[in-house]
Amino acid sequence: MNELFGVEHDFAELDGVRLHYARTGSGPLIVFLHGFPQCWYMWRHQLAHFGSDHLAVAPDLRGYNLSSKPEHLHEYGAWPAARDIRALAAHLGHETFVLVGHDWGAATAWTLALHHPELLDALVILATPHPATFDRALREDPEQQQASQYLLGLRRAEVASLISHEDFAALRSTLDQPFIDKRDLDQYLQSWCQPGALQGMLRWYQREGLGPPEDGIPSRGHYAPEVTPLLVSTPSLVIYPTADLYTRPQAHEGLDQYVPELLFQEINGATHWVAEEYPDLVNRYIRDFLASR
Repeated sequence: MNELFGVEHDFAELDGVRLHYARTGSGPLIVFLHGFPQCWYMWRHQLAHFGSDHLAVAPDLRGYNLSSKPEHLHEYGAWPAARDIRALAAHLGHETFVLVGHDWGAATAWTLALHHPELLDALVILATPHPATFDRALREDPEQQQASQYLLGLRRAEVASLISHEDFAALRSTLDQPFIDKRDLDQYLQSWCQPGALQGMLRWYQREGLGPPEDGIPSRGHYAPEVTPLLVSTPSLVIYPTADLYTRPQAHEGLDQYVPELLFQEINGATHWVAEEYPDLVNRYIRDFLASR
């Protein structure tokens, strides 16, 4: 038991990949998936809340923190990670579960919902667009194209040395927020310093190749090309922080065409890091949504 954060830590061996995960509570399974540049720790407030009546679990995605860092580029991305989460749920002894995702964790969650809707009792997405609406916004919306320029930068060969410079100054600056204190930042810094973690984190961007148009290369926002049609049948809650620098409103436009059972909640003025910025409100939205099912 990690007394400081009130969670237990364990590892699951899943078909050649070792996933580290934090867990607390018992009951129906709810799984929380983080994104870049975070780890399981971003869900500390949600683990504490939902552990009261769920088995609340937050893994480190492959490539991150204490989980495996596969050698080959094709072993990264939303689909391999979705397979990991399917296997993790089985490892934990649950046939169905609630899935909550943010950033790359949300891309993984959308992907799992498209491939294996039978596994999900409900889907909760923070910020990150559905692959169809994101793809369209990257092709057509100048605001989203500008907001997604960072995706191009994180694919470049030299970015690892730039990010790690001066004790990860770039990542520390990204998370320099009033609701993320020094103790929190130390947790993230520790995760970035794990052997192979920085390269593993960046391989997601290199593998998926998402981004706006560049030098005659078309945009690409479709991270679930194996699935047709892109219809999510799982009851879904999407929480959109309106001040998200990376996801602009057009990236969610028309979402109801792809998610028939959709509840869309905005948090005005909230940033990309909404789970940590407004944990009580995020928890209440998720709680109310699940109670309505």
